[in-house]
Amino acid sequence: MYSADKHDKFIELRAQGWSLGHIATELDVSKRTLVDWNREFAQDVQSLRALELELLKEKILASHEENLNRLTRLQKDIDDELANRTLKFVDTEKLFRLSIELRQEIERLVRDKDSQRDSSHLSANGVSRGTIPATIGTPQS
Repeated sequence: MYSADKHDKFIELRAQGWSLGHIATELDVSKRTLVDWNREFAQDVQSLRALELELLKEKILASHEENLNRLTRLQKDIDDELANRTLKFVDTEKLFRLSIELRQEIERLVRDKDSQRDSSHLSANGVSRGTIPATIGTPQS
């Protein structure tokens, strides 16, 4: 009674989340018919929804990767520029602040590395074997 094109359009609109009322108006089909189609084509609607969701995820992932690559290139450019500059023109206060921040970052990285190593070298009872605490850059009292 209805063309395959109307069925396909119903499946497409339903997969996009359109309500039966809106689809009835768009396709000029009774809502009762659409209720029947909703049952009849439920698997097709689900498949199309899943496909559209997968395509959207891929698009978002590609966009995320593009942004990450762009930021990585920018970071490299900044690092290259900084590597070519001398520190003799930076005031002492800024150098001290930079030194402290670098030391804290190094300590954090060492702690992270140690905790990863410790978690992979636990004995059977959960106690770590042969762990030496990290003291790089920390004042000894």
